[in-house]
Amino acid sequence: MFENIELTTAVAKTSLSSRRLTESTIEDPKYNSENLKNSSFCITGSADCFSRPPITDFAVKNLYYMQDFSVFHYGFGSYTERKNFHSFLILYTYSGHGSIVYQDKTYQLKEGDGVFINCMDYHFYKVMGKSWDTAVLHLYGSLLPELHAQYMQNGTAAFHENTTGKYQHYLEKLLALYSYPHLYRDWQVSTCIDNMLNYLLLLGSKEAGKRNDTPQDIQYLMKYMENNYTERLTLDYLASFANMNKYYLSKEFKKYTGFSPNDYLISLRIDQAKTLLKSTSMPASKIAHEVGIHDINNFTNLFKKKTGMTPIQYRNANDVF
Repeated sequence: MFENIELTTAVAKTSLSSRRLTESTIEDPKYNSENLKNSSFCITGSADCFSRPPITDFAVKNLYYMQDFSVFHYGFGSYTERKNFHSFLILYTYSGHGSIVYQDKTYQLKEGDGVFINCMDYHFYKVMGKSWDTAVLHLYGSLLPELHAQYMQNGTAAFHENTTGKYQHYLEKLLALYSYPHLYRDWQVSTCIDNMLNYLLLLGSKEAGKRNDTPQDIQYLMKYMENNYTERLTLDYLASFANMNKYYLSKEFKKYTGFSPNDYLISLRIDQAKTLLKSTSMPASKIAHEVGIHDINNFTNLFKKKTGMTPIQYRNANDVF
């Protein structure tokens, strides 16, 4: 693992403890001061550390990005206790045994076990036994709070996969992208992280890869909307079509898709509009009608809410890339 990634090994000659931190250490720009101020830790062993290159202010504000990555070879007695840190953490175990307390649950982590957590919430992880080799990946991005909340709807912070599986592939690809300078690196990194996190959504699901637990009537309604999104599909009409009470329909649809019926319909329309903006020279006013939104001002407002750009800005941006 990580054969083609440059990692720097650091060995702790004595235990590193938060009790020994000085104010000058905390304020040193090479450390994350927010992390140190909100953490208590004692670390023995060694770490293979990745030196992330600088990223743009645009990436920090708008994209997914990596804050820090190391493979820790924790020794006996190592622990970290933390909260109120603006970061999302993925811990993934290669060997040994560790545990983490998060949101009133305790997870035991052995080879192939991982957790995905929000570091604003209290968490405490430690070595169980003599050693624990674990990849520690800190990420951030404006959409991560919402994505993590969706992940936690699975009822667990944990996931499991073989150490040669897709998660490891995404992790090494992420580090490789940061290893070589190129013009669109921040964009490609963000796409890689997006793919990784969406994959974790599947791994974290109790039924991932086994069965689709979305009720058949909701699946059928989703398919109907996907084939008829240009039509006038009101909640009353959809409820009648599905033979459900509209309030029950809204609750069930949100439960299994993460969308209200109206939000799902808007997303279908905006996704198609994005395709037409990229692939045709059709004016935005005509595209609005094509996707079932017949008020150009409403179309522009909905499009900007979903993408952060007006339709014309979106078209121009995709012309550049």
